[in-house]
Amino acid sequence: MKILKKLSVFDIIIGILFIVITFLSIMLFKWLGLLAIPILILMIYIYYNSDKIAILIRNLIKNISKKSSDEEIEINNNKRKNIDNKNNKKKKYSIDDEFEDNDIIIDEKKEILYEKKEKDIVKKISKNNSNNKIKNKSKNKSVKNNKEKKKKRNILKVILTIFLSFCIICVLAVAAFFAYIVVTTEDFDPNKLTYRDQSVVYDKNGNTIAELGVGGSEKRESVSYDDLPQVLIDAIIATEDSRFFQHNGVDAPRFLKASIEQVLHIGSGGGASTLTMQVSKNNLTSTESKGIEGIIRKFRDVYISVFQIEKKYTKEQIIEFYVNDNLLGGSNYGVEQASQAYFGKSVSELNLAEASALAGIFQTPNKYRPDLHPDACEKRRNTVLSLMKRHGYITEEEEEATKAISVESLIVSKAQTETYQGYIETVIDELEEKLKVNPYEVSLKIYTALDTSIQNGIDKIMSGETYTWQNDVVQAGSAVVDVNTGEVVAIGAGRNRDGERTWNYATQARRHPGSTAKPLFDYGPGFEYSNYSTYTLFNDEPWTYTNGPSVNNWDGTFQGLITLRTALAQSRNIPALKAFQQNNKSNIKDFVTKLGIKPEEPLHEAHAIGGFTGATPFEMAAAYAAFANGGYYIEPHTVNKVEYRSTGEVKELKYTKERVMEASTAYLVNNVLKYAVDIYHDGGARVAGKTVAAKTGTSSFDDATIKKYGLREDPVNDLWTVAYTPQYSYSLWYGYKELSSEYYNTNGVGGSYKNSLMRAITKCIPMTSEDFPMPDTVVQSQVEFGTWPAQLPSEYTPSDLIRTEYFKKGTQPTEISERYAKLPDVTNLKSSKTIGGYKLTWNWKKPDVLDDSYLSKYFSQSVFGKQSGSYLQSRINYNNNTLGGIGFGIYVKNNSGSLERIAFTTDNEYVYVPSDAGTSHVIVKAEYKSFKSNASNGTEISVKSDGSIISSGLNISLKGKSELEIPKADYSDPGVTATYNGKDVTTSATITYEVNGNTYNSKSDLDTAINRLDTGKYSIKYIVTYRGETDNLIRTITIKIH
Repeated sequence: MKILKKLSVFDIIIGILFIVITFLSIMLFKWLGLLAIPILILMIYIYYNSDKIAILIRNLIKNISKKSSDEEIEINNNKRKNIDNKNNKKKKYSIDDEFEDNDIIIDEKKEILYEKKEKDIVKKISKNNSNNKIKNKSKNKSVKNNKEKKKKRNILKVILTIFLSFCIICVLAVAAFFAYIVVTTEDFDPNKLTYRDQSVVYDKNGNTIAELGVGGSEKRESVSYDDLPQVLIDAIIATEDSRFFQHNGVDAPRFLKASIEQVLHIGSGGGASTLTMQVSKNNLTSTESKGIEGIIRKFRDVYISVFQIEKKYTKEQIIEFYVNDNLLGGSNYGVEQASQAYFGKSVSELNLAEASALAGIFQTPNKYRPDLHPDACEKRRNTVLSLMKRHGYITEEEEEATKAISVESLIVSKAQTETYQGYIETVIDELEEKLKVNPYEVSLKIYTALDTSIQNGIDKIMSGETYTWQNDVVQAGSAVVDVNTGEVVAIGAGRNRDGERTWNYATQARRHPGSTAKPLFDYGPGFEYSNYSTYTLFNDEPWTYTNGPSVNNWDGTFQGLITLRTALAQSRNIPALKAFQQNNKSNIKDFVTKLGIKPEEPLHEAHAIGGFTGATPFEMAAAYAAFANGGYYIEPHTVNKVEYRSTGEVKELKYTKERVMEASTAYLVNNVLKYAVDIYHDGGARVAGKTVAAKTGTSSFDDATIKKYGLREDPVNDLWTVAYTPQYSYSLWYGYKELSSEYYNTNGVGGSYKNSLMRAITKCIPMTSEDFPMPDTVVQSQVEFGTWPAQLPSEYTPSDLIRTEYFKKGTQPTEISERYAKLPDVTNLKSSKTIGGYKLTWNWKKPDVLDDSYLSKYFSQSVFGKQSGSYLQSRINYNNNTLGGIGFGIYVKNNSGSLERIAFTTDNEYVYVPSDAGTSHVIVKAEYKSFKSNASNGTEISVKSDGSIISSGLNISLKGKSELEIPKADYSDPGVTATYNGKDVTTSATITYEVNGNTYNSKSDLDTAINRLDTGKYSIKYIVTYRGETDNLIRTITIKIH
């Protein structure tokens, strides 16, 4: 208690601090902390005996110097004796006995007492020895010396106090620093020590096609401690932290050395972090290594390592954290991923050569990356082997044998760019939209629909390996969809793509689809809502949009009345616009939006020919797939299911499958577009003997754009082909990302390149000869072209007017066309003898269908557009000229019973002249002069001749001269005239022509043959047959150069 009373508050605080420092040292450094105890005891002793220590130091210096004179020693001895005699009874033994008596100063009170006594002694001595001059001098000198000694003692004490105060301040600063470290260190989060494995992407067959690193760059496959080979553990411990299994998270000697180097800026200041501290640095603090921030970070790592990680986890768990965490070159994180990437095997299978190389990468991953820097990696590997031998993990023989193996021989593959990148980016976009997850941030197993056989082919095309591109600037986008599942099996994302998540021309390039929009906006809705058939007629004529501007066909011509089949197959713009205008806009909008197409608002008529904001190849392939599969829109997708790697949860992705059109609509489109490929514009999709339907499309520039960029030769902006089979739908967009005066397409050159590109893509698509199945809601029917509404052909309809078309069941034609129906027979046929023969007369009623008033009404229907009058006149001309006009054929039945036409008349009477006496059987038929197929059955009458009126027979004569000189390739034969009994029967007689041994049955064929002859002289033989009689004449022609 007496001792405590003598202590000041400051002394007590200092003592407590010493105790705290000791306690912290033991906690922090364990057994090494015990070394602080004797050091701190010594410091405590020095502090509380500072006066004695100061005297000890001074006397020690004095003894060493040995400069004191004998006289001074004697005076000091006398003085000491006098003092000893005076104070002998009051003095007790203590450590002070070890020092000179005149230096005994225990504390301030003792010193004052001593000085008082000293003054009394001096006074007595002075009084008793006033006459002793020498003693007075000694006394004065002693007092003076004591004052000097006191002054020196005070200086030493001040110096020692300052030093100790400095030490205490340093201790307080260190304590405050540690307190700051503890307070400012974030709460320990064990979740940060667990790593997200990379996402793995599989194709449709379950094969790995990609590994998506965390954050877009970290590819990691975590392993447990038990999966690690001992040789790798040994290599890591020997290289990174040789005393790992002995320390408690901090290797004190290494740490102090590195800290001093960092503070003093000498040496590297590194190499002090244990495996535990590296785990802390990589996951819980930061990688800062410079300046005060680096020092603070290191001490945080110390605190976390000692008091958190090492307290909560075993050494094996810490190693597990370490090997799964670190970057090991490129985007490879963790030893399993690195082992697979560099050595093509699991980490558990590594040998010494591979394990030591892998352990060496930890220090500077990209510098020692073996696939890129095998020499540097090998040098570092050899350092690891040396350290393993030093620490006793391998023998010298093992070291030398392993060093002889080159690192380059261990590598299984070189670094390469990620394949299937465009498809993978489509997968990522889909996951972000559907599941709101990013596979770079959430570890997933992603099971996709990728068909590598198709994708590899498209990738080779895009890279230019199997296709020669027009130039380095032109771009393309393509998508391939399984029509029965909606699975996107391949993506052509574009050319020259640099980096990840760049522009995807398959899914992001929204371009004008041109005529590929026609089945979607025009004819599809017509089939669905307006009962269109493949026969539906359109008049291809000059036409305008409802708001006034005119619309043109791609070739600038008009074809008149054509079927829907022809209009769509030939991609005529005007019929497409008419179809759009005929259908309800709300129906059109409903139809296309259900197919995944996004029209503009409001829906305007330019949509009819693809003039809107556009669609992507991805969307177009999916939309056309609905035609191929019979009318179902299946949401296009690349992902079938995902598994969350952290929990094992599996999510089967469900996609909408909706019937968006009747099966009949889908089939009718299929039928027409297959016809388009086989007959007209295949767009590069035709494959002989295989079932392919397709539609082409282009978009053009307006006049202002053409003028601005100086474009020439029929420039076009976007070129498309969308094709499909019963199994796959695939699309192609071809064009430039941006328009310039240097780079743009034309219908000719660009169209040719686009078609050749489509042919290359088509080769990648599996084909079949199986046709699109026709549903029972569709019927096939023959139609007589030109009838409206559609009518069945009659028995006598000319073959070139008969079409085979397809209709929704219940809308097919049921009535037979009367245009070529068998004509009705004449009635009231009579015969009477007249001058020169027998006069035949009859009655006949023309069918309504041939009446001009009927035809006028017929052609006033809207289907004939603005040209009803011209169609009426065209029909009349056709009947009169092509068919020869309607009239009556006069036939005579010969002995064999066959009929021979002897005349044709448009009158209701005819004078018949018998060829001989007796009874003649004359038949009168209503018929066309040149078209006899639908002639009436005929009405027969018997004419009895008494011989007084007999035919004079057949006579023929040449029209024109018998010898002609004609210019080459400019001949029209004058013909011949045939009479029978003096009556002209030229049109009733059969006339054939012979030239150079060839026979021709018509004048037009004769003219064509002669106009092909070279210069020279030729003979034309005319052979005329009538009523069993035959006659002939010859004309000579000379062909000369004009």
